[in-house]
Amino acid sequence: MKKLFIILLLFCSALIHAQQLKVSADQNPALIGEQILVQYSINTKAENFKSPNFNGLQVLSGPNPSTQKSFSFVNGKSQNSSSTTYSFYLKAVKEGAYSISPASITVNGKSIKSKTYQLKVVKARERNKAQQKVLSENLFIKVETSKTNIVVGEQILVSYKLFTRIDLHNTELSSLPALNGFWTKDLKVSSQFKRDVMEGVAYNVATIKKSVLTAQKSGELIIDPMELKCNIRTQNKKNNRDPFANIFGRNYQVQEELIRSKSITITVADIPSPPYNFDGAVGDMSLKSEVDNTSISANDAITYKVTITGTGNIELIKPLAIQFPEDFEVYDPKITDKIFEGGRKRSVKTFEYLLIPRYKGEYTIPSANLIIYNPKSKKYKTKKSNSHKLNIGTSKNNEQEINGTNKQTVKSTQQDINYIFTNTTFQEIGERAMSKNLFYLLFFLPIALLILLWVYLKTTGETDTNSKDWKNKKANKIALKRLKTAQNCIENNDFDGFFEEIEKSLWGYFADKFKIQIAELSKETISIHFNSSAINVEIESQFIALLDECEFARYAPASNKNAQMDAFLEKAKNIIIEVETALK
Repeated sequence: MKKLFIILLLFCSALIHAQQLKVSADQNPALIGEQILVQYSINTKAENFKSPNFNGLQVLSGPNPSTQKSFSFVNGKSQNSSSTTYSFYLKAVKEGAYSISPASITVNGKSIKSKTYQLKVVKARERNKAQQKVLSENLFIKVETSKTNIVVGEQILVSYKLFTRIDLHNTELSSLPALNGFWTKDLKVSSQFKRDVMEGVAYNVATIKKSVLTAQKSGELIIDPMELKCNIRTQNKKNNRDPFANIFGRNYQVQEELIRSKSITITVADIPSPPYNFDGAVGDMSLKSEVDNTSISANDAITYKVTITGTGNIELIKPLAIQFPEDFEVYDPKITDKIFEGGRKRSVKTFEYLLIPRYKGEYTIPSANLIIYNPKSKKYKTKKSNSHKLNIGTSKNNEQEINGTNKQTVKSTQQDINYIFTNTTFQEIGERAMSKNLFYLLFFLPIALLILLWVYLKTTGETDTNSKDWKNKKANKIALKRLKTAQNCIENNDFDGFFEEIEKSLWGYFADKFKIQIAELSKETISIHFNSSAINVEIESQFIALLDECEFARYAPASNKNAQMDAFLEKAKNIIIEVETALK
């Protein structure tokens, strides 16, 4: 009995030990500005990891989960075990003692918490103040914005430029600005250094990032600093013992420096009293429409094109409400948009419709209307395109004339009545004739059943417009189509196009899944909707982390990109599957 008690005690102690959520750091004390790895690990199957509060420490990445499984045979029996580790990369900008609150995780339905972790951060080695001043004067990032006072929906152009008078061996982006409150569109940059003079001093200048930002909300919006790792090559003193070192260029050392841009505050005001049919177009734009042919036969196709040109949030404008003739078959428009850069950004967006008129006659496509708020004049303007008169002739295949359903023929005839049969046979109503009550019952019963069915579907939320399954299928279809485009970019070695398509697939999937307008998309809205849908915080972190990785990858060396493209594609597919599974 005593022996059994000891065995049970050992088993319980081992179980308790296995179910501990342990926390550790790769360095404690840590140095200011250096990367700190903090890990939470548990030696059993667990779920629903909840991140701690790092209380003043900057989170660079995480949580990044990793699972290890092991198998063993004891006395002919197989045993397996698993352990999961959640990694965070942190950074401190100030010295001091930091208290990291407990993280939590669920094991067999029970919540387990880690201990509060105390992390000490100390100053790095003191540099000579004169050296630091020289460094800041000769190597820095300057942020240029086209405007600092705007309205909701207005766009600004933001450029990050690297100024240097120092010999750089290599540069690497360490941290990108979050840009909360803005919809962001990155523009292509060459990253080539050019000679420029600022305040009488010559620098080598390269544009490392250029973005178009669209304000989504009012208030004081902050453009966060960008961080850049710079490997500086410095000359050593002459090496008298090794003369060949000076000849063959080995007489130098590489020193790593972290530089940061300044934060920029953008003041965003609400637009004044918008009209009821205002759709959010802000800027200075023009509107035109055109058709490829004004005189065709019925059942032939017409291409109708609406083009919006100018400056502003043109990329976010949705298809315009156009009242096409009833007798026209109208297909969904093909949408294209381009951004041109010269002295200032200019955008062009085109909606191209395929129209098929079914009957002959004269028709008019009315002008398209677009209400625009111009920040310069502070006025609303209604832009109108041209109207188009179309002359539709008889169908070439004469199908309408053969079956006797040509609408225009019936309208234009000069006779009182067309298509009258002259030979008519009358039949006397007998006993077998349908009774009046039965007639009314058979006539109104289908209508009543259709109404009842519609009410039922409406109340149960099973209509197409409200069906969760329907929305899921649509979101998946669009996301997979974009990922196929990304696959084509791999084959064509189109690095920038690949990462852009991955981003589009993730953002588009999220927008379709949660019915989010494009202008409202941000990482904040991802967290809000994922949390409201009870999606695991790990999935949320992975989704946002993949977006960040795509953005970073654009600025990585081409060799690194090529190695990562397949992995990125697989990650995108997996995260969409995980979100789908979580929502079911």
